[in-house]
Amino acid sequence: MKKKNLVLYLCIIVFGIAGIYLTFIAGNISKYDSQTKAYRIDARESWDSDDGTIYYPVYYFKANGKDYQCESKAGSSFLPNQNKNIVYYDSKNPENCKSESEKSSSIVGGIICLAVAVLIVILAIKKPSQKTVEPTLVKEIDPEKQYQINQNIQKAEVVMGKIELIIKRVVLGIIIVILLILNLIDAIILKQTIMSKDYIETTAIYVDKKVDLEDSIFDEYIYTFMGKDGNQKEIIYYFSKNENPKEEIKIKYNENNPQDYYDDGSTMEKSELIWFIIKLIIMILLIILFFNKKLLSKIHLLIGIK
Repeated sequence: MKKKNLVLYLCIIVFGIAGIYLTFIAGNISKYDSQTKAYRIDARESWDSDDGTIYYPVYYFKANGKDYQCESKAGSSFLPNQNKNIVYYDSKNPENCKSESEKSSSIVGGIICLAVAVLIVILAIKKPSQKTVEPTLVKEIDPEKQYQINQNIQKAEVVMGKIELIIKRVVLGIIIVILLILNLIDAIILKQTIMSKDYIETTAIYVDKKVDLEDSIFDEYIYTFMGKDGNQKEIIYYFSKNENPKEEIKIKYNENNPQDYYDDGSTMEKSELIWFIIKLIIMILLIILFFNKKLLSKIHLLIGIK
């Protein structure tokens, strides 16, 4: 295997693995033997590095006569679609669930990754056809005219090559920026995960509304839980004004300072960590490809000269 083709092969492998994982593993619902419609859909709000609002849908559903919540790990800058209200769950353990929105996001992301892998394969193996001039035709053309024609063709090929290179870098640049933003968000969550590795996981119970903040988009709510030392602890949790408080919230708290806590979704699970590493590797490979002119020139666009 040539070194100059190594990055191309790695990109194909990484995008292919990511596509297969998202489509057939993360988006797979075969392990859930039941499904139902959520009777209410709320959104937990978070903020990205640009102070933009990210909404994580929370689905409320009934199973075995009890109420359950299914929080989607797939965040979006848009409020959740109320029509996508199907929840898939394990009848023996309804807390093990997946929303229709999360399933769709995983499958769509997987299809995009697979499409990118296939596109790289097509562009990598596609070579511009070379049209040869018949010897009899060359003899009929004046040598000086033939030389001028060849010069013009070479100039056109150089110009088209530069244009093609610019297009490739623009496309790669857009993909890299998108991956960079996603990785920055994940890096923040990863940092919180590392910081909370020694925190204690528990469930806090809703008590009462603390204060109505008229000049704020959030209201403060009081939640309590039993600490490891056997004493009752109290924390303040924030919900937006148009959001109803949850009866229970899962948190990880600092034993020495209960107010130092992270709620469910603010830390990273193993599957999310794997996906973060995959995105990081893809971004690094694309950055290498972006600055490697020789390697980038080996990829031929469909609009290339034939």
